[in-house]
Amino acid sequence: MLSGMAGLLAALAVSMLTISKLLMVAAGVFAAALPFLHILYKRKKRLNAFLEHLPDALELISRALQAGHGFAESLHMVSTEMPEPIATEFRKTYEEQNLGLSLKLALENLSERVPLLDLRFCVTAIMIQRETGGNLAEILEKVSHTIRERFRILEDLNTLTTSSRMSAWILCGLPVFVALAVTVMNPEYMSVLWSDPRGHNLLYAAGFMQLMGMLIIRKILKIKI
Repeated sequence: MLSGMAGLLAALAVSMLTISKLLMVAAGVFAAALPFLHILYKRKKRLNAFLEHLPDALELISRALQAGHGFAESLHMVSTEMPEPIATEFRKTYEEQNLGLSLKLALENLSERVPLLDLRFCVTAIMIQRETGGNLAEILEKVSHTIRERFRILEDLNTLTTSSRMSAWILCGLPVFVALAVTVMNPEYMSVLWSDPRGHNLLYAAGFMQLMGMLIIRKILKIKI
């Protein structure tokens, strides 16, 4: 409902300023997408926070197992000693298996609520250990070490690609800056671009190519580990 209302109001607002149906549709679609973009941003932020604390949680479970605690009690320790959002998710898992749900289903529910590949690795390792045996504390410690090493590689990659990402931002912002600067210095020269329908078509084409260029650059610089 919020998305539909935002899109409708944005389209009506643009219709008061111009008769271009394309601009009305573009403004409506952009405004309608804002609530979903906000939710995606909050979701990504929460998953990143969970992943950041996951190695510490695994090490805490490993130390608890080495100290003689059961696995369920180790989950409870994570839910009481770790920060959010990892504490809430592990608390739900502890309560589910404590109220009668099998540990396998409780862990599967955790991996569904938090769709992270690293967490799926942990759940799979725990399930294999419970079926085949082995030192679970040592397994979790190795998984935690693997996740930390992946973080280190990602930080190294971000450092190495800093100059490339800065160049990409400059290239993407330069056309907009030049157009606005020339408009301020010589409005008559740029008036055709802003007021003539042919100029509008050029702006649409330039915006489309600009967007495609940004997506291509983002795809090149995005390296999965």
